[in-house]
Amino acid sequence: MNLPPVRDRRPLAVQVYDRLFDALSNASGSPAALPTEEELTRQLGVSRTTVRQALALLEEDGVIERGPGRRRHVAGTAPARAGTVVALETMVRAPERILVRRIARTLSPATEWNSRLLGIDRGDEIVTWESELLIDDTVVASALEFIQASDEPVTQTEDATLFAQLGAQYQAKAELASLRIAPYITDTRRIGRRRQGASLITLTFTTRAPGKPTYLAKHVVDLDAVPLELLTGSAAADAEGGDEETG
Repeated sequence: MNLPPVRDRRPLAVQVYDRLFDALSNASGSPAALPTEEELTRQLGVSRTTVRQALALLEEDGVIERGPGRRRHVAGTAPARAGTVVALETMVRAPERILVRRIARTLSPATEWNSRLLGIDRGDEIVTWESELLIDDTVVASALEFIQASDEPVTQTEDATLFAQLGAQYQAKAELASLRIAPYITDTRRIGRRRQGASLITLTFTTRAPGKPTYLAKHVVDLDAVPLELLTGSAAADAEGGDEETG
């Protein structure tokens, strides 16, 4: 694997993530083990900490996985499960009132990862919404949602997720295009930080609808705090096992 050093204005871990994702996606032949952390550090010209951060994100997103001897290699793919996708505030099933609070909205060029999943060109402008779901001031889920900037809802509020605000017509037609369920391992969000041993999962998926934009989400949910019904019309247990189709 030939990986020239990376240096631009984005965080180094993001640059390394993008470089590795691009190299792994374009690799020919059968999936092979990744180079060691030491070799990646040398080739990319960054610290081992930065390499580990990028590898953790790749693993969390289902791009790579651990094999025998804990060596990392390209993850296998499988078709997404059938079922109707719903907004995160509907997936989370709790008797208490759930509050949605948007904490960030950013515009940025699409990375290699989200451009491929959204079906757009790398560098196209995307909008990212980050929201938290709370019960009695405790964060029980965190939503990170992506869509091409030109497809962002014109009328919007800060007390609902992006998917919820795409409208009933989109939600009725949207089909699950990719799905990944994995342990939450990067500790980049506030959820679960105050409680040791929390059962946190990362739920990454895309939806598509005829004539409608592609939507990408990367949610983190505390399963100790709230139950989760991933899809309607399909048993949630069918989604267990970390299926993904990176399309």
